[in-house]
Amino acid sequence: MMNTGKKSGGEERQPAGGVLREPSGLFQWNEPRAPSDPAREQALVSKRVVSDTIMCVDGVAIFLAALVAKWIYIVTFLQHNAEIGPYAVVGAIGAVIAISAMRYQGLYDFELLSEARGQTRRILLGLVAAALFLVAAGYLLKISEQYSRGWFAVWFTLSAFTVFAVHTVNRRVLRWLGALGAFARNIVIYGSGDVAESVIRRVAMSPMNLRVVGVFDDLPHDQKGQVPVLGGLSDLISFGQQRRIDEVLIAMPMTNELRIANLVEQLSLLPADIRICPSATAFRIPPKRLLDYEGLAVLELERRPMEGWAPIIKNVEDKLLASLLLIAFAPFLGLISLAVKLDSRGPAIFKQRRHGFNHEVFTLYKFRTMHVVEDGPGITQATRLDPRVTRIGRLLRKTSLDELPQLFNVLRGDMSLVGPRPHALSHNEYYSTVLA
Repeated sequence: MMNTGKKSGGEERQPAGGVLREPSGLFQWNEPRAPSDPAREQALVSKRVVSDTIMCVDGVAIFLAALVAKWIYIVTFLQHNAEIGPYAVVGAIGAVIAISAMRYQGLYDFELLSEARGQTRRILLGLVAAALFLVAAGYLLKISEQYSRGWFAVWFTLSAFTVFAVHTVNRRVLRWLGALGAFARNIVIYGSGDVAESVIRRVAMSPMNLRVVGVFDDLPHDQKGQVPVLGGLSDLISFGQQRRIDEVLIAMPMTNELRIANLVEQLSLLPADIRICPSATAFRIPPKRLLDYEGLAVLELERRPMEGWAPIIKNVEDKLLASLLLIAFAPFLGLISLAVKLDSRGPAIFKQRRHGFNHEVFTLYKFRTMHVVEDGPGITQATRLDPRVTRIGRLLRKTSLDELPQLFNVLRGDMSLVGPRPHALSHNEYYSTVLA
């Protein structure tokens, strides 16, 4: 490491307000910034404000789509001058439910707003959730006849196109603002040596708009390093008082608790987040978040798949959709069962034990597609032109209609509509041994 600020003399010391650019490909010196420089101000755009604003725009768009659909279908097409009040109420309720469902899926997470991937699915699922809720509420309250199904269809079609358009424009605007550095987060690193250099390399590769603007340390530095050190703790505080700092990252081994405690106490003078990276090895298993266990700092490395309201909402969603699909496909279930029975001897429903969530064993239901019914330690995987497959079984396998009875598994809570495919117990045991 190379120290560009001498502690003993003041004439050759680099000014605390200097800006690091890249002598090593990462930093270079620039002239000091005046206290009135915009860098001292808060970030140009708050990520939380952006996310919440887009969410509100989506809600307003869905609400207005309900009113426009009323004008298009009820007033113009049916030529009926109905009161706007009931449609406005339903539109507002639908908008709240839709954006709540979209938010639950992570649509408004700032890191995802500038990416097209996954947005279409999240938007459509949010609108479907709102539609199902309104249909169910209308049926239970016996008010569904007061609203035209045509208006309902036009409303959600307009909502989908409007929200898609909003997010298409948003992606372009966010990328443009990001290129201008509107979301850049200024980071100052306190510490030197291998730990600090590792932190800087990682920050440089990060897609999170992080910008290291200074490195400080009070201890002697290895002059062979590539990262310049601007000064000590007092210089860091002066630096932070002259320009905006969003985060101070302490990069040192956590072997000197008293020194770290003193650093945190003095750095609390700055209006910035104070975080610590214990060592370079901390990046080998990236932590999810930092927890406080009665004063004990704990880095969370993995989180359970779902917690809080998430498993409850998912369970209700699965059971509701499975019930609706079973009702809708009931005639097909009966016809397929009859076809399987007439095609070959044996039960219409095939049962087999599978591994579910957390390796729990459950009984999976499918339409029988073979002459044999296997569920033991040795199960032969079906192959192309397998003679065990029945005539109707080939059609069911090709169209995946043999999996329709799995809706009963979803209704029982054994499976989810969206999730990994369960395999036979013997196949899991075999491949777990092979891949171990």
